[in-house]
Amino acid sequence: MPRQVDYPPTHMHRTLSPLIALFVSFGLLLTGGGLLTTLVGVRMSEEAFNTGVIGIVTAGYSVGFVLATLVCAGIISQVGHIRSFAAFAAMAAISTLVYPLLIDPWLWGAMRVAYGFSLAGLYMVTESWLNDRTPSDRRGQVLGVYSIVSYVGLGGGQFLLMIGKPGGFELFSLAAMLIAAAVVPVTITRIASPALPVVERVGLRDLFDASPLGVVGSALAGTVGGAFLGLAPVYARSAGFTDSRIAWLMGLSILGGFLLQWPIGHLSDRFNRRDVLMGVSFLMTGTSLGIVYVTGHSELLVIGMAILWGGLAFTLYPISLSLANDFIKPQQMLGASASLLLVHGAGMILGPLIASQLMSFTGPAGLFWTLAGAGLLLGSFAWLRQRIGPPIPVGEPATYRIVPQEAVYAGGLDPYYEEVQLEFDFEAGIADAPEPEAEP
Repeated sequence: MPRQVDYPPTHMHRTLSPLIALFVSFGLLLTGGGLLTTLVGVRMSEEAFNTGVIGIVTAGYSVGFVLATLVCAGIISQVGHIRSFAAFAAMAAISTLVYPLLIDPWLWGAMRVAYGFSLAGLYMVTESWLNDRTPSDRRGQVLGVYSIVSYVGLGGGQFLLMIGKPGGFELFSLAAMLIAAAVVPVTITRIASPALPVVERVGLRDLFDASPLGVVGSALAGTVGGAFLGLAPVYARSAGFTDSRIAWLMGLSILGGFLLQWPIGHLSDRFNRRDVLMGVSFLMTGTSLGIVYVTGHSELLVIGMAILWGGLAFTLYPISLSLANDFIKPQQMLGASASLLLVHGAGMILGPLIASQLMSFTGPAGLFWTLAGAGLLLGSFAWLRQRIGPPIPVGEPATYRIVPQEAVYAGGLDPYYEEVQLEFDFEAGIADAPEPEAEP
């Protein structure tokens, strides 16, 4: 275990000072993206898009996300971080301005693909930049700031819905302005652009053989996150929510995810991670069914329950990611995280498609029927793996990853972000832990 060193506060200030411009750009980017995600869903409801079509348009975002995980690293390595950031931000801003020009679901679907692709690239630039420019003994604290900026930006963007009318072009223009403004701090920063590492991918078959529950959990977490973040505004509008109530629903559910990350992560590091994942999944199922029950009766109660729902649902992917890392070698974590992203992205594509079809038959509550079913399936599989899988050591150094779920939905947590966490874990002594065995 490396020796713990107490640094004076000025050292952390010196670490963060050069990164302020990057954090400002990141915050502006997520604020605009948070507004746009909710705005598109609300506007599609106002335009009376068929619910199935809304699901397809929403899934386009995840399609772009998956494509970006395959090609964006090559783009960044060829033209550099600053040019890549500017190009991806321009693409995101342009796609945002197209929506009010022509109300056509297929065009909007194409814009969601373009937006998902560009935003994923922006996340890859930001996270690899943070990784390269942060000392190893400060990465954990810098990632804490990164998570705070993520939740503040994403959550704050929801409340901008209240300052305009979704039926006009003004809110789309505001979202585009925020995304475009994110280019300014990065392009004038004096931080040197980093070089990207080469990532050796781990095949999905090998990853599933090592940790079936980690793979299934990542996929179903994507299903849950993609369905909720894409269709919750549609659910709320169909249930009669006003624009301000929709903003509160989305903003507070994201806040709930922030508030419960640490306590649930602490439980998953202290106790059997399968049991924690099973408990969180079943609790999320119960909360989803509770929201189904109160839909149409009390909007305030729906919003209140959404805080707990977000706190539970947005921890599913971090727990699944940590569980998968329990059963692979440290040098495989980067490649494994890339494969888990593909699985997670596939789940994000399927989530809106399934939920929108159920909503067309059962009404707005069909969204939470879908989420309850996903939670029940994941909890049941976790129960099965706990009965037939090998034991997971209790009391080992923490490996829980705090991952903003909407950031993942927007393309975050790429392999380079995982490298930051991996090196931080080495500082905590994980590199000295015994090599785990694969699940049979």
